[in-house]
Amino acid sequence: MGENKVTENKTNEKQITYKDILREREYRKLIFSSVINRFGDSVDAIAFTWLVYQITHNAMWSAIVFGLNTLPNVVVQPFAGAIVERMNKKRVVVFTHFLRAAVITGFALLYRFGIMNAGIMAAVTLVITTIESFNLPADSAFTVEVVKKEHMTAGMSLSKMLSGAATLVGTGFAGVLIAAWGILPAMFIDVATFIIAGCMTASMKYHMDQPKEIRAEAGEQVSDSTVASESQNSENEGFKKMFLDGIRYVAKTPVIRNFCLLCVALNFMLVPLNALQAPIAEEIFGMGSELLSVVGVFASIGGILGAALLPAFSKRFSALQITCLCVGALGISTAALTLGSVIRGSVILCYILAGGLFLVMMVAASLLGGILGIQFMKTVDGEYMARASAVFNASATASMPLGSLLVTIAVAQVSTAGILIGSAVLAGIMLLVTAFTKPELEKKEELANAA
Repeated sequence: MGENKVTENKTNEKQITYKDILREREYRKLIFSSVINRFGDSVDAIAFTWLVYQITHNAMWSAIVFGLNTLPNVVVQPFAGAIVERMNKKRVVVFTHFLRAAVITGFALLYRFGIMNAGIMAAVTLVITTIESFNLPADSAFTVEVVKKEHMTAGMSLSKMLSGAATLVGTGFAGVLIAAWGILPAMFIDVATFIIAGCMTASMKYHMDQPKEIRAEAGEQVSDSTVASESQNSENEGFKKMFLDGIRYVAKTPVIRNFCLLCVALNFMLVPLNALQAPIAEEIFGMGSELLSVVGVFASIGGILGAALLPAFSKRFSALQITCLCVGALGISTAALTLGSVIRGSVILCYILAGGLFLVMMVAASLLGGILGIQFMKTVDGEYMARASAVFNASATASMPLGSLLVTIAVAQVSTAGILIGSAVLAGIMLLVTAFTKPELEKKEELANAA
């Protein structure tokens, strides 16, 4: 019986095409919201990364701001997930979109009137990431409510491809925009995309928008006083339990636990690559923000390619094989970035080398992230989705503030190239450990269904 169910599920999933899922009206709204959001973020990312380095002219501050950008995800998100689990997910997503738009507007105005320094940038980074700590678990749970389970692989692949295309356009556009008009327009583009994404999400039909009616249809007698009483009692006794249950759920689920440990190590290894992009461009390649823009374009192409290859790779290779392949590619590419000093002065060669390496890294990252996302959505029970997502994200990023602190200390003693070599060595160690221990990275559907 269980085997027949598994066979049927796999057959249905293979038959799903992009055309099929695009017929779903609410999915179209969801994916458009994600795409427009990614476009704005890609424009803002180039502007913000370069702004930090231009204001401070110090690689240490780049690492500090990057570390602060990850800190709320570690400290706040586990609690946010437990809070969000009890709320209407769509409303949380919409509210956080609008709130981020307001914060970035304030940041842009401070910059416009010359009231900007590294401390203010660090503070704004903390605020924005704290808001994101509520947005991320709500968005994960909301996505599961909108996307049918049999559509998950094709839906996530299409979403990644279109979001990657939006990032590609936004990154390329950012270089031209910043060169022609400066950083301020890039910030307001990000504000506009948050507002559009919020409005698009608000327009989506979502069954939890009418909780009382749904409960009444299920045969339960629900009144306003009942709802208020249940809500108060739940708040008094439920938050601690929900919070701890989320942690226990992740800890006892092998696939999620193993991916979590993998992401902790991977994020630690990638901290220098993310935190030192501007120093890499200037100190290794001897170039400026134009290289960041070119690298961003190639990285976006890599993200699109990785998403396009995801369905084929997931059918042909196991999650473990894909993980080993991607970790190896990330390590080799990180080490190869140091060759930029050899071709320093040749603009075309610098573009080719940096762009090609970031393309390979993003193909690997996209494949790895795609496999993780699919297994996460398939493995986690719906009632735990927001909490599990929050705990997972917090745990997976826990190594990043520590990594940023170590990078901050290291840049005073070690060159940027030396730090990249250290990251590549860590990737090699990760690859060996993963290959020999062979952790469980896929849900055993046969056992789950048979049970």
